[in-house]
Amino acid sequence: KEHGVAFLMDNRHLWLRSKRQNAVLRVRAEIIRAIRSFFDGRGFVNLDAPIFTPNACEGTTNLFATEYFGREAYLSQSGQLYMEAGAMAFGKVYCFGPTFRAEKSKTRRHLTEFWMLEPEVAYLELPGVMDLAEAMLRHIVGQVLANRKAELEILERDLSKLQSVVDKPYPRITYKEALERLKAKGKEVPFGEDFG
Repeated sequence: KEHGVAFLMDNRHLWLRSKRQNAVLRVRAEIIRAIRSFFDGRGFVNLDAPIFTPNACEGTTNLFATEYFGREAYLSQSGQLYMEAGAMAFGKVYCFGPTFRAEKSKTRRHLTEFWMLEPEVAYLELPGVMDLAEAMLRHIVGQVLANRKAELEILERDLSKLQSVVDKPYPRITYKEALERLKAKGKEVPFGEDFG
């Protein structure tokens, strides 16, 4: 019997039994397993950053604040500062955990809470970062395809597109080429500025 979203949110135990929600959670679990196996298999140390933090990470604005033993604390927006320190101690580290953003939004692209992966490697240059990101994506998608094909079919995912993430080369362009492409599209970005 079909029920509306409001009913299912109030009765979460029933929603979790639905075919689609069950598939989503099994794929998510496989992704988490693949993330951990990828980084652990490459000698990374998994560090857990604190959920409560006394300050904001770089570049953040809207924080969830709460009183914490008589002082103001914030729900973490990033483990970046801890991972940078960890990378200097261990060489290669990562954290994977909840992140909170106090941003009002009515879109599904701006979540208040989500899980974020943050790897840090001491002294790794940009080409190495890109190589690591590509290898990670190939590994994760490959594991999901190998172990959760039935769930992907329930979710009506295009398996050939996912397979191309594993098989096809990833295009790369230089910063200068990116600036030229943006300029051709009418967006002038001064040299040295971030694109975001």
